[in-house]
Amino acid sequence: MKPSLVLGIETSGKSTGLALADCGKVVAEMVEDSSCGHNEVLMPLLARLLKVAGIEVGELSGVGVNIGPGMFTALRVGTSTAKGLAMAHRIPIVGLNSLWSLARTALPTLDGVLSLVDARKHQVYAALYLGGKEALPPAVVDPDELVSKLPRMLSERAVIVAAGNGTGICADRFAAAGIRIQATGIEAPSPGVIAIEAGRRIADGKADDTASLEPLYLRRTDAELTREQKLDPKR
Repeated sequence: MKPSLVLGIETSGKSTGLALADCGKVVAEMVEDSSCGHNEVLMPLLARLLKVAGIEVGELSGVGVNIGPGMFTALRVGTSTAKGLAMAHRIPIVGLNSLWSLARTALPTLDGVLSLVDARKHQVYAALYLGGKEALPPAVVDPDELVSKLPRMLSERAVIVAAGNGTGICADRFAAAGIRIQATGIEAPSPGVIAIEAGRRIADGKADDTASLEPLYLRRTDAELTREQKLDPKR
């Protein structure tokens, strides 16, 4: 039986991650620092990954990509690359929320895990998962606002698992509010998680529309805000 190889792409943060999954198992995975830019790292890394796996790009049966939230330019690179591969090779594509992928990387059961990603401007991208479901949908929030919401959601839960590079931003506020967190040290989603989940959704007939798939920013880009300011200086 020919392997059903699905490529997972992760570019929501400061690293570029790629993985290949076959029938729910990761068969190859690579992560590389992208301080020089995701656009300079992604395609050479893909070439190396395919070489290690001993396959050609045309043998891929699908592609999954984290579409955000995260670093704006990095998300555009990952999403456009995934769409290019999907269109060129006529394979299905799946876009995943990076906060979900981060939580799934930290705690596969998604029961009591908080994803926190630095959104800059003294804010974080956050999502809370309890019992495998979204208790707090992905949002961009101020840490103080997040701290005010969490106690009502956590009920009697003694400790919440936290993952993402935004954990440190909120740590002092959590401590002051008596919210106990277990920091995992995981800062970015696993590309293997993306590849496996994309393969599952493709098998279930839940692939996304390639043409309409776009990055999920959760807030407007600086360029958009600048254009609005020029059009309406009173804003």
